Amino acid sequence: MAEISATRDAPDLSPPTHEVKAQISTSETGRPPLLSFAMLKRAMGVQIFSLDKNELSTRVYAGVLLKDDREQGEAKSDEDQEPPYTRKYWVDKKLNKNCWKILAKDLSIASDNKYWQWTEEEEPCYSGNKKVHVAELKRICWLEINGKCNTIMLSPRTKYEVEILVKIREGDRGWDAPVNLSLALPDGNKQERMERLEGLEKEKWHRISIGQFETTPKTSSMWF
Repeated sequence: MAEISATRDAPDLSPPTHEVKAQISTSETGRPPLLSFAMLKRAMGVQIFSLDKNELSTRVYAGVLLKDDREQGEAKSDEDQEPPYTRKYWVDKKLNKNCWKILAKDLSIASDNKYWQWTEEEEPCYSGNKKVHVAELKRICWLEINGKCNTIMLSPRTKYEVEILVKIREGDRGWDAPVNLSLALPDGNKQERMERLEGLEKEKWHRISIGQFETTPKTSSMWF
């Protein structure tokens, strides 16, 4: 899983003008971003219209698990196969910014299931803990995981950090070699670093930083 979380407002580098305008950032309004209600509607369907504003805000702060591009709240026939959760959306309550978690089912994982398998972990959201898929390594000497995010779904003029979430099982070996991490932006900027995982506490989820970026009109997407 990978997490894209807001760290702070990006500095305003626009040139000063003689025109005085009221400039109120999203974090100052006290209301969740408009995107949050679209994401909640995607998860709940028309049931969203029965909620008051306070309940709407509570739910987007707690997090919304999403499956695919179809509204999850709409009726499904018995023949429909339930799709897996692929992303989690929430609003950082302190900064009032859009944040995302890209779940394992939405990542590109090299090799095949001879070397890794699907298992499940609980992920908290507004309706309680839900089971989501995670990829668990069996035995492998090389592995590559890739992901992508359309930054139009993030808050503008905001600094974000991209992290990969990992858990080392008891008895796991072979993590003495460093892991290569990279973050690429459309302007050609690429951040690369190495991280050693052998010293991480076992049976616990850890966030490993991949890199940071700021949302501007030029950062339409990013890859890791």
